[in-house]
Amino acid sequence: MLYLQEILDVQPGMVDEYMDACATHLITGWNRYVTTTGFFKNAFRHREALALWELGEEAGNIDGLGGFILTDLDGKAWQRLALKYRQDWYDSWLEAVPFSPTVAMIKERQKQGDFTGNTLYYRLIFNVLPGKTDEFLEAMQKELVPAAERHGMKLAGCYLWFGACGESGEIISLWSRKDWAHWGRIREAQRNEPEFQRWSKKQASLCAGWSYKFLLPAPYSLLH
Repeated sequence: MLYLQEILDVQPGMVDEYMDACATHLITGWNRYVTTTGFFKNAFRHREALALWELGEEAGNIDGLGGFILTDLDGKAWQRLALKYRQDWYDSWLEAVPFSPTVAMIKERQKQGDFTGNTLYYRLIFNVLPGKTDEFLEAMQKELVPAAERHGMKLAGCYLWFGACGESGEIISLWSRKDWAHWGRIREAQRNEPEFQRWSKKQASLCAGWSYKFLLPAPYSLLH
């Protein structure tokens, strides 16, 4: 499954207004071409917004997105309006790993209470050592995902860069948390529980480094 990721540097003091404008002027028209998966603002960098859209399984779907910008009246109107808010932005294509949940899976799991009522998401990027990607993903699926989900931290997505959009060996993951108190409980578990300690050692042996951001979901985001 392919995804479009957009990271935006919004004009100072306008990130909330920008996200409201997206709800009013972008989402409905854009969803004729893609499926809105996540829409967030950075919890600490107050000018950054991040959007994630599901395209489908075929690389050819990428070609159809130009229609929204070039011929769709809603799309052309949005491009003009967005200039008011966006200082800079960049788009990139992502490819989901086999165990990453799709939009359909997320919607089904929401019936059981997953991916609902979250005020916080966690975007974690792993920089995997050369030649270790398959081993890392297998360990992540078998060890990290079950351990995290036992503590209520749900994997909302896991992706590799598609084509030449990013660095080889980078794995982008997105996790739900109920709130900051939930994050505190998870951090305590990561420091003290054997299953997380084992994962920490495995992660250190397979990765050159990792980084993360805290994201706050928009009310209209599928992931919320």
